Amino acid sequence: MEINKINSAMSTEMGTSKSNRGTVQPLKPSSDVAKAAAVVSDDCKLIAHAKSRLEQLPDVDMNKVAEVRQSLIDGNFDLNLDKVTDAMVLQHG
Repeated sequence: MEINKINSAMSTEMGTSKSNRGTVQPLKPSSDVAKAAAVVSDDCKLIAHAKSRLEQLPDVDMNKVAEVRQSLIDGNFDLNLDKVTDAMVLQHG
């Protein structure tokens, strides 16, 4: 289907021309792009390595849990609310 009339100031040749205006050349990555890709690649490798190591760690530090449990049993658990507040603000903003 060929459109012969366009309701705008544009030329009809713009949308319906079948002339060869040249071939489109693919963009060649510049050296900056290649360097950035290498940095991202290195970062991805580092993250993947750290992720695998983190997956090996337990979710809960059971030694710390036992220490807190024992201090509660002994009655010498020290709860410093200022430190708790500071840690919460630091963690959550």
